[in-house]
Amino acid sequence: MKIAAIWLNQTPISSATLKLFCALNVVLLLALLFTIGAARSAFGQAALGDLKIGSCGCDQSCFTDEVKNLRCTPTQYRFESSGLPDETHVMMRGITATNQQYPSTHAYEITIPLNQRMAATPTPTVPGAIGIAVNGVPLFDPGTQGKIDPNTGRSPHTYDVGELDECGGHAGRGDDYHYHIAPKCLIDELGETHVEDHLQPIGFANDGFPILAVGWFRQDRNLEAHLDECRGMEDRDGDYFYNVEAASKWDILTCFKGKAVGISKDRWDQRYDMYGAKIVGAKVSMAISSYRLERYANNLCHIMEGTLDNQRVLTQGTNIEKLSSKGAIFYCNPNCYSEFFSPQSKSEYRGPVVFYEQTLVGCPTGFSPEALPLFAPYEGAKLQKKSAK
Repeated sequence: MKIAAIWLNQTPISSATLKLFCALNVVLLLALLFTIGAARSAFGQAALGDLKIGSCGCDQSCFTDEVKNLRCTPTQYRFESSGLPDETHVMMRGITATNQQYPSTHAYEITIPLNQRMAATPTPTVPGAIGIAVNGVPLFDPGTQGKIDPNTGRSPHTYDVGELDECGGHAGRGDDYHYHIAPKCLIDELGETHVEDHLQPIGFANDGFPILAVGWFRQDRNLEAHLDECRGMEDRDGDYFYNVEAASKWDILTCFKGKAVGISKDRWDQRYDMYGAKIVGAKVSMAISSYRLERYANNLCHIMEGTLDNQRVLTQGTNIEKLSSKGAIFYCNPNCYSEFFSPQSKSEYRGPVVFYEQTLVGCPTGFSPEALPLFAPYEGAKLQKKSAK
């Protein structure tokens, strides 16, 4: 059988010849793609071996505009921040196990040590602060405040238990927003030029060494095979840095290679309930769909909406229901809030339980709690609340 000719001279060719011609073209194309890929890989590996990390110096451009009053000496950087990221970052959304804390303004004073030196042995990180991001938001170890897992020797990972939002952070017991994994939204905000071209930090660890995100935008610069046990390495001049993981679980660092010190001082306004007790948060299985902050005269009202997931709730007396419904929690002041709290344990509860406490007697003018999808408040005698452990 003859088929339509494809040669310029219009000479017809057989089906078998055409198949051979096509096969040869496929082989040539694959060879070309392999050559290009190998060249890119070789270029990437050569570039990795020639890395020279960028130095911030005393340069505000290395930080975002959330960092204020930057000043430097030969031995340290010092600056101030509110502890909140750029307003374009969507906080709290995506959390499925909330502790009902809200991202609030803090008054951080940060001191980052320079002239870092390697310690004799690395020091494992523990739950708590491990550094500061270049937007002035604290960086934390990925562990929760929960019990140590005997299999790993570490507390559960915040990502695994659903405590983190889409940016990798959440608000802690002091209503302090912080990141437990690589600050995704911040890295995207800083962009490829800052991260990959200038090789500038996305943060600093408590031992003063910079934290980078090399390979975040360019997969051919993946450093995972070159990192040590702490997630760090040296550049071509022997300058040490940590590098965040660009894929799940986006770890920042796992131990300190230098001597870690406290780098922050903090002041903030503690929240209180209607009885004058500190509000320290209670864990609730609630998938957060939105968070917003509304201002009314001298009041700031924090509002989170979401959906409960089979959450055991005390509704009246000792009656317990499992709720999987949409609703909201909020806090404006000690006399205007609706939140879940954990009562002191009782045998009749048969496990963890929460109750929804509400007071609306002191809500600011203009705020309309009735417009929110509030849950039904607990009805019964006053309950003693659990305190923070």
